[in-house]
Amino acid sequence: MGVNVLTKELYSQLMESAKKIGQLAEQEVLAAEQNSSLSQNVVDAIIEAGVNRLIIPKEYGYPQIDFTTYADLVKEVGYYNLSAAWLTYFYSLHNAWVAYLPKHRMDEIYQDGGLLADIFAPVGKAEKVDGGYILNGKWNYVSGINYSEWVSLGAIYFPEGEPMPERLALCMSVSELEVVQDWNSLGLRGSGSNTVIATNLFVPEDMVINFNDWTIHRKPQNLEIGEDYLYYNKPFFPAFYMGFAAMAIGGAERVIVEFIDRTKKRVRMDGTHEGQSAKAQRVAAELSLQLKQAKGLLKEYIEMLETDQGQYNPGEYNAIRVQIVRNCLDIAIRATSSLGATALIKGNPLEVMTRDLITISTHITSLYEDGIDNYGKSLFGIQTMAIG
Repeated sequence: MGVNVLTKELYSQLMESAKKIGQLAEQEVLAAEQNSSLSQNVVDAIIEAGVNRLIIPKEYGYPQIDFTTYADLVKEVGYYNLSAAWLTYFYSLHNAWVAYLPKHRMDEIYQDGGLLADIFAPVGKAEKVDGGYILNGKWNYVSGINYSEWVSLGAIYFPEGEPMPERLALCMSVSELEVVQDWNSLGLRGSGSNTVIATNLFVPEDMVINFNDWTIHRKPQNLEIGEDYLYYNKPFFPAFYMGFAAMAIGGAERVIVEFIDRTKKRVRMDGTHEGQSAKAQRVAAELSLQLKQAKGLLKEYIEMLETDQGQYNPGEYNAIRVQIVRNCLDIAIRATSSLGATALIKGNPLEVMTRDLITISTHITSLYEDGIDNYGKSLFGIQTMAIG
């Protein structure tokens, strides 16, 4: 696909911004690990670059990008710091669900300019009342909540007389919630994925999205949104989840660079240089091929998104994504175990990347066994719960 001069210029600007965000986060990695959060400096860099505004419809004055550019942006940040890639991705991505709200609510949130967070796990309980819902619940792992003004939370609603409950996303100001600073994880420590609690919170009906709007309609229902919007007539959740694979690739690229650089400098006790060792060279070759496989799968994933007219099973998207993450995790673990104990020193890039990739692999959208199971069933015509 060709790009015009303006798009090439924008692409270069975005990649340079991504590099700056990632490098700043890498410089502050020890503080982020200690504080379980990226600093205001990194968040300000994301905002100043306008990266958080990329998935806002062009009708609000922001550029339209394509999936490849978006993946490359996230991957570039991830090369330096995966916590920063996680939040760079989320702070832009979460603007997508706002496009499914009524126009006046879109105006309110987009023009406010605040950062957005979300967690769609339907662990909350919504009760229908006049004009909206009463929401109660506790949601763990709300990434980026420390710096967010808005959040969307998943809940179950049981309509009277209906056999099946509805899954809802209820949107609100973060100031209406209790935020519990309890993020203390193995990896992605800088993501600040803390807990939020809603207690008898009234949410207006025009701030609530039914998940069916995402899985059935395939596009925002607002006529003001142009057809070139990134999420227009696309399978919402496969498009929404794409960045997890992209950031994992960025991290794996860095791991291979670290492995080769460290191996070149490594001298065995008998005086031999490890970089001249056939076994080290073989490991580097095999890791590089695994990375090429992951990149090829991501390219296919994006091509599927761009041509999707409903012909692809959600389980296929799920399987491709989990395989990419598995490849990247395997790269990090093998590189670490091949280098030996020096790779485990706290705070060095290889140690941080390995922990972060383990953590990405545990996200519900990256669980390997679930993803492969969903795909296998779909190949035999068996319906699964996979939504992408």
